[in-house]
Amino acid sequence: MNYRHAFHAGGFADVIKHIVLVRILTHLQDKPAAFRVIDTHAGAGLYDLAGDEARRGGEWLTGIARVMQARFSETTAPLVAPYLDIVRAFNPQRDLQAYPGSPLIARALLRPQDRLTACEVEPKARKRLIDALRRDSQARVVDLDGWVALPAFVPPNERRADRQLLAVVSGEKPACHRQPCTARH
Repeated sequence: MNYRHAFHAGGFADVIKHIVLVRILTHLQDKPAAFRVIDTHAGAGLYDLAGDEARRGGEWLTGIARVMQARFSETTAPLVAPYLDIVRAFNPQRDLQAYPGSPLIARALLRPQDRLTACEVEPKARKRLIDALRRDSQARVVDLDGWVALPAFVPPNERRADRQLLAVVSGEKPACHRQPCTARH
């Protein structure tokens, strides 16, 4: 399966996934224990909404563009505010030009004790992600298939009884023909 994040960046499904990701990471921050995020299909990290792929797909127009213009209830607004603040941080001119993917959203919520491991096998996307996270001691990008990497990185090697882990699993289905398939969709 040839899935390219750039065609879907900021689309409705992406927005829902990222709101949930932010809610989970915000919840994990309630404890002082370190957590590690393992993003199995990280992508390029940051997407140009004026780029060819985003324009051709256009999913962001009915996803993040609508959410940024929406008025939320008093109950909902505080739940989505951290997510919207992160998206706004990548768009300082108020015009929606860029959309952060899961690794950059997760990175924005890491505390000093937390870590991010981002898996990406597509060379161009991996290079862009490496550039986006360059010189970041809390994040690393690995050239591994996420389905292979996940069992290799779990449990995380932080030596604490109260360690926490979040695996962001998105993208392609596992290649069941290459190895015994334990993941079911």
